[in-house]
Amino acid sequence: MSEAAARPGASVRNGHVLRTVVPGVAMIAVTFGFARYGYGLLLPQMQADLGITPRAAGLTASAGYASYLIANLSVIWMTVRLGPRWPIGLAAALAAIGMTIVAAAGTSLAAQVGVVVAGTAAGLAFPPYADIVDQHVPAARRALVWSTISSGTGWGVAIGGPVAIGLGEDWRLAWLVFVVLAVGAGVLATVCAPSRGRDSRRPQVPQLSWTWFVCPKSRPLLLSSVLIGAGSAVWWTFSVEALHTAGLAAGEAKSAYAVCGAASLLASLSGSVVDRIGLRNSYLGACALLTAALVLIAVGARQFIIALLAAALFGAFYSAVVATQGIWSAHVFASRPSAGLAAVNTALTIGTIAGPAAAGLLINRSGYPATLLAAASVVAISVVFCPPSARRREILAAHRCRATPIRD
Repeated sequence: MSEAAARPGASVRNGHVLRTVVPGVAMIAVTFGFARYGYGLLLPQMQADLGITPRAAGLTASAGYASYLIANLSVIWMTVRLGPRWPIGLAAALAAIGMTIVAAAGTSLAAQVGVVVAGTAAGLAFPPYADIVDQHVPAARRALVWSTISSGTGWGVAIGGPVAIGLGEDWRLAWLVFVVLAVGAGVLATVCAPSRGRDSRRPQVPQLSWTWFVCPKSRPLLLSSVLIGAGSAVWWTFSVEALHTAGLAAGEAKSAYAVCGAASLLASLSGSVVDRIGLRNSYLGACALLTAALVLIAVGARQFIIALLAAALFGAFYSAVVATQGIWSAHVFASRPSAGLAAVNTALTIGTIAGPAAAGLLINRSGYPATLLAAASVVAISVVFCPPSARRREILAAHRCRATPIRD
């Protein structure tokens, strides 16, 4: 008799885990890897056809991140009031609609509208999975499951890169391929998502308190999210164009982007790494290597091998930072995981709104290498705002927080 069969509940628990992980990875892949980051992948061809300037490209990316922020602010209410199935289903629909608009765009304005609509999808898709993991995954496996779901971005980028390379200059068809994949993933994720949480009572919209979101325990997490968002968004928006401008062929630049996505899949191991070396060490190491990736792409973009190495480093350690922040958030906001993750994503998005807009202006003045070095500097500062040391945890444990808790 197998070990799973010997434990009556083991197969049931494994079923819950698979029902969470597979659709979760698929939804993050399409909403982040395609709907959110596909813009940066296909930007050079869109610029050539629609006449999008670097400044306009940066503002468009920032507008897409702003729509993501608005979605983050609404998803708490939707998840509590309606259950996780509704925001997940709506996320899939908006991703498909937004990307269809981009594919059909005849002007830069129409493309901008599509980017903004698609940008809402990621904001709606991610936070509900914090509650699903908390409620349906055994505690011992949550870190691994959460880091695996977070790595869905890498799957999206890893698939999107070859699609863009294979279709060459036909960026419209690439967007339509993304739409088809988004519909398929959306149907799977919506069917698998629970309609309600475990509490069968009528759900009440929580009373949100600013002091609950921002307190001594959460402040470093939120500040680090802003900085990581600002620095990393420069890569997601401009990396392909920066490599192409430096002298790499269009296919080589897209290949580097695909390598970034493939390397992101390594972030699924983040939960195991955190278990082995601790949250603080995992975060500091990932931030340091993320900084190194941006520096490397800034100084070595002309050489394809260096570009591939930088892309691999960025993909692996950007996703590792995000996964680590998700695990950190689950500790800080244990009483309301989805609300806490929405707060972290909001902080991340504040950075991603500022990053591309500022980068677009800096590119016009100083070029891509200087802009990427500036982004690396922003990410480097994030090491100051890291998970607490053992001594700091003792101080925080003794601290009597005056934050007003979230109440139903």
